[in-house]
Amino acid sequence: MTYTKSISSIIVRTMILISAILTIASCGKDDPEIILSDEAILNDLRLSSGPYHSSAPNNVSGCLFITVPNHIDLKAVTPEFDISEGATVLIEKEEVIEGKQYDFSNVVNITVISESNYRKSSYKVIAKNGDPYSDRLVYDFMNTYSIPGVAVAVMKGENIVYSSGYGFAIKETDKKVTPDHLFRVGSVSKQFTTLCIMKLVEDGLISIDDHVFGKDGILDAQFPGISGKKAAITIRNFLQHNSGFPTSPDPMFTSSIRDGKSIDDLIRYVLKQDLAYEPGSTYSYYNMGFGILGRVVEVVSGKPFEEFLKKEVLEPMGVTDTHIGKDRLGKRDNEVVYYMQEGVNGYGNPMDVIYAAGGIITSANQLMEILKHIDGNEGVQDTFKKETLDLMYNSPSSNYARYSLGWRIGHTLFPGGHYHSGNLGGTAAFWVGGTDKGMSGCILCNSRSYISNPDFDSAMYVLMHDLLDNFD
Repeated sequence: MTYTKSISSIIVRTMILISAILTIASCGKDDPEIILSDEAILNDLRLSSGPYHSSAPNNVSGCLFITVPNHIDLKAVTPEFDISEGATVLIEKEEVIEGKQYDFSNVVNITVISESNYRKSSYKVIAKNGDPYSDRLVYDFMNTYSIPGVAVAVMKGENIVYSSGYGFAIKETDKKVTPDHLFRVGSVSKQFTTLCIMKLVEDGLISIDDHVFGKDGILDAQFPGISGKKAAITIRNFLQHNSGFPTSPDPMFTSSIRDGKSIDDLIRYVLKQDLAYEPGSTYSYYNMGFGILGRVVEVVSGKPFEEFLKKEVLEPMGVTDTHIGKDRLGKRDNEVVYYMQEGVNGYGNPMDVIYAAGGIITSANQLMEILKHIDGNEGVQDTFKKETLDLMYNSPSSNYARYSLGWRIGHTLFPGGHYHSGNLGGTAAFWVGGTDKGMSGCILCNSRSYISNPDFDSAMYVLMHDLLDNFD
């Protein structure tokens, strides 16, 4: 039913109830009792005419998400509620008045009280303007995987056609996500490290086939005495994940090895371990390899990694709000909070150690700005020469055709595109650039599921595909 009660209707109902009670008191014991409903459910909410309904309550935040077209002014809407029979609905503790306009531009607290006054249900409503179809895809993803906050952006050619925030950047304060909020991006950080390496290559300071360790290696002075197979490892090997080190254990994300150590401590540790394969022979994803590449950037440039990334790579693109992340005490004002699921700590990784492999924080809109400058197309001036971009995107190894230099390639959902995902406890990220249809996009999340939802990453890929497809 559509809720239309006013204060006067409550008074009338109360008088009828009192009359009924008096009547019952004067009758015999066999007279029927008046039974009032205990249901207090908000079945649906409309903020405009048309099929713009709220989603189901979000599993983690107890929210209702609702999108209305851009022409609707969220500061002045007349809500329509479908609630339990006989129930009463309140907005911010005041009973709704029929025909009155309310401000839904911020998070709105809704309470439904049962006819019996015995039960009540509370809801938070986050309304936004946008594309209802695309937003419904995001809402369903958030509900399925219990994600408090998401930011997305979609670009066609070099024009952002849609960017939006969903849910909570900070649940505790009802802070809403925007596409300019900073998120940890996990292994998407590897592409930032790759861009730093490509800058050094283009400037003629290194070659991707330079050795990293050993007598002629870039890091020989920092880590002397390396010989044999480890001295044969090149920058290319680390970029392609075929250095010869095994995927597991990976010191970068093995807490029993990593905790309490600096990045140099970890490099010294891995140099004492045996290789599992001949360098260049076998694809074996290795986070620590990008930690080592971060040190290559620092040694060759003579600058801290973050300074080189910002000054030499990002600022020429106009990207000025991307950083190495910190712990929760070091959270930036426009950064989201990361929420654990299934006991996985959202703040369990030392960002100052994993920086080159997984420590970057950035926003959805900034990721699109970066892709504009590394797409090889006319329009926005690219940061790199075409031959440098071709080298980065089109150099898969003979042992794995779907990984080039720091970028994944060849996914059937993104033909022609270069892409990568990233995850940490409390974080999930994905971006893709330059598909055959000229589409690019990203998804950033401030929580993720590991155990009960092993299909999470696949679902994120599908969501990205569907969003790109909707705006193609």
